[in-house]
Amino acid sequence: MRNLSERLKACREEAGLSQTELARRAGVSQSTVANIESGRNQGSKHLVPIAEALGVRVEWLSSGRAPKSRFDKVEASPEDRYKIPEEKGNVAVWNDEGDLDDESRVWIGRYDYHFSAGDGLIQWEVREKKALPFNESFFKAIGAKPKDCKLVTVRGDSMEPFLFDRDVFMIDETKTALRDGKIYAVYFEDEPLVKQIFKKPGGRLVLHSFNPAYPDIEVTPADMENVHIVGECVYRSGSGFTSH
Repeated sequence: MRNLSERLKACREEAGLSQTELARRAGVSQSTVANIESGRNQGSKHLVPIAEALGVRVEWLSSGRAPKSRFDKVEASPEDRYKIPEEKGNVAVWNDEGDLDDESRVWIGRYDYHFSAGDGLIQWEVREKKALPFNESFFKAIGAKPKDCKLVTVRGDSMEPFLFDRDVFMIDETKTALRDGKIYAVYFEDEPLVKQIFKKPGGRLVLHSFNPAYPDIEVTPADMENVHIVGECVYRSGSGFTSH
């Protein structure tokens, strides 16, 4: 089934439903179902209730790329599991001051995706914050592209005095190849952390906290599958010192 129209018609017929009956179950008009099946309405806002009425995933109905049944378990890849949502914390860029008064200006939209610099506890909050503007030359200076960067929040005190509780830092999600002594947002055993990482002989890693009250975490080669690098810290905004 190559497209939405074919998938919808085949699924409806497989369920033994007429267009009228499917429309009744989904709470839409019969003409809506007919238009989608004929290809006249490929971006329908009614796909969610139609998919629910058929017992299929809306992602499968619209694209064919997800499991068909809503009851099939979806196993996320490590890349998808740990990736920061695409629509959150993205970078916008301006070239001159006039851009800042225009609706097309680009910003970094802050939001509360918290990487822990303490006991590893994570709080998932997606309250939008005031955005911050960055000039295009800034990204050239740090060797990063705006589309690859996210602005996130640190919680805890284990990285003081480099990062204090509630400081904001920017990560480049493409910079996941470890460089000795750099700061990274990292998942270790499914806990989101921000740590300085050192490479040691024998393939070992050390996740280091700047605050001496927190012991280092040593990762052996056997534990390496529990480590996922989200990105390198390329900028920080807060109370701590700026070089490392």
